[in-house]
Amino acid sequence: MKRLRGAAASSAAILLIIILVAAVYLPLRVSAESELSIPLYRSPRIDGVVSPGEYPVEQLSLPWGKAYAVHNNSYLFFTVVLNNACRTVDLLFNTGFLNSTILTVSTTRYAVNRSGVLRYFYGHGEEWLEEPAGDILLRVVNGTVSWTIELAIPLSKLDVYPNTPKTLGFALIASGVGVNYSWPTDALLSNPSSWGVASSPDNWATRCDVALEGVYLDKKSLIAGSNLTLILVLRNKGDAAIPDYLITIMLDDALIVNTTGSQLGLKTPMVESDWVRFEKIIPNVTEGSHVVKVWVKALNVFHDSDEDNNFGQASFTARLAKISVFSTPGVTVELDGESQIITDETGVVFYTTYGVKTLRAQEIHRPTEGVRYVFTGWKQEGSTTFSPQLALTVEGDLGLTAEYRKEYLVNLSFVDKDNAPLQPSFYLCTLPNNTVYNGTLRGFWVTGGDLRLTMVKYAGLNVLDEAMIVYVNEPKEIRVSCNVVSGSVKVVDPFSMPIEGAELKVVFTNNTQAKYVTASGGTVNISRVAGGELTLTVTNLGYSATVKVSFLTEREVTIRIPMSLNVVLIIIGAFLIVVIIIVFKILRARERLAPRKPEEYEFEEL
Repeated sequence: MKRLRGAAASSAAILLIIILVAAVYLPLRVSAESELSIPLYRSPRIDGVVSPGEYPVEQLSLPWGKAYAVHNNSYLFFTVVLNNACRTVDLLFNTGFLNSTILTVSTTRYAVNRSGVLRYFYGHGEEWLEEPAGDILLRVVNGTVSWTIELAIPLSKLDVYPNTPKTLGFALIASGVGVNYSWPTDALLSNPSSWGVASSPDNWATRCDVALEGVYLDKKSLIAGSNLTLILVLRNKGDAAIPDYLITIMLDDALIVNTTGSQLGLKTPMVESDWVRFEKIIPNVTEGSHVVKVWVKALNVFHDSDEDNNFGQASFTARLAKISVFSTPGVTVELDGESQIITDETGVVFYTTYGVKTLRAQEIHRPTEGVRYVFTGWKQEGSTTFSPQLALTVEGDLGLTAEYRKEYLVNLSFVDKDNAPLQPSFYLCTLPNNTVYNGTLRGFWVTGGDLRLTMVKYAGLNVLDEAMIVYVNEPKEIRVSCNVVSGSVKVVDPFSMPIEGAELKVVFTNNTQAKYVTASGGTVNISRVAGGELTLTVTNLGYSATVKVSFLTEREVTIRIPMSLNVVLIIIGAFLIVVIIIVFKILRARERLAPRKPEEYEFEEL
């Protein structure tokens, strides 16, 4: 009996020791198992894959799965890798009273299955009520031995905000066919007091260091009136996100920017190691020396760990552009209303601001009578613009040349072989610049050199005896003698008597024809025809005669034809006279030969 009592006492002592050890050890073990420290980190890609460096540590390593968690100042990122025995997983959060044993609106549940279906619940007593998941980012990837879910939950849905220390209740429960797993080990779906906790060592983003890494200008020297581009580079050198930041810029003593990054459309928030590039165009810079000063300030954070790197500045100068213009002495050039006259080879200089300016050159310069200079083009760096008015884009110093062509006035006059003024149909000439002119102008401007007159057309024929070459080096008066003549044709009978009313047909050198009728003197006047061979055909009383004459050497032509009215009248008159004489002689002869009729007397009886 004593032995039994001793054994019982020993057993009780051992049991007491076990209870004491468990009382000390188990709370420590449970505490270590049920706490997650979720660090501030760069945002992982929501692609269902745990890439190297995407998460700093493996938060949970369990026989049935692994878990990774980080946050930025906007999202809480969770990635859970589960073995194939698990079919669904629940992520449970408690944003309210951590020791509550019932479900409330502060307890939320995100349930995901292998098919990638996300369901969202909030607590209500002993049940979960479902509603749409909202703006949760989710990706599920199934593998051969495991499957992975990766999701991003907005901190605002967990009632967590940057720079605010807060601890969340958290549990992870996976289930499959006949199996259930959980973290913490004894976590129950409907009892928030059995869940673990999750917190941020960075108070969900508190440390920041916004740094102005550079203030850059696209030009250190520019033309007054142009635009300057200011470039700022900002970087977050801290380990917490910067929700927003203020940029202040001053040009000399004038404030030109005092705006937040979000208002400027720049990246916000700016997480750890993020950098932002901001460009500001400063328009129409005035002439002189200038200084740009820039400040940046982090907003909505407790402190900036290094405010000395928040300031920067840069200097630049602006000057007028120099426009040099060269041209022929005496011509006038104008830039935006300011006129100057070229006096020598050094040209003239205009000073102006940046922008599009109107540069104009005198179109024609006439230094003396009969001499002129004609604008041909603006030459600038190998290119030529042919309009005298040039829209000039001024971005820096420029040099231009207004080119001119020197011309002389040439006057042509045309005369026939009698030195009488003549108006040709047109003439053809080759100007000294090898341009071929075909027209009727009597005066025109040409450059210096040989002027070749190759054709003068009159009545369809070239009446220029031979090509003329005239060297032009001054104003010229050129007289051109043309092979155009006038003359007459006289028609006479065999007795050299003029025939009036005879018909004269003329075939000219150009094969055209004309018909005339002789006047009382038997003549026809032919005026101003191209000299050369003419074919003359005279017709009168059924008789005709054709002759060919050179109407250049023979300008008074006489044509004799065998019959005329005069000849006919003479012949008829002579015939009548002969007839009359013959008749008279016959009558006389008859009168002599007639017998005398005896006289008869009649007597009366006595």
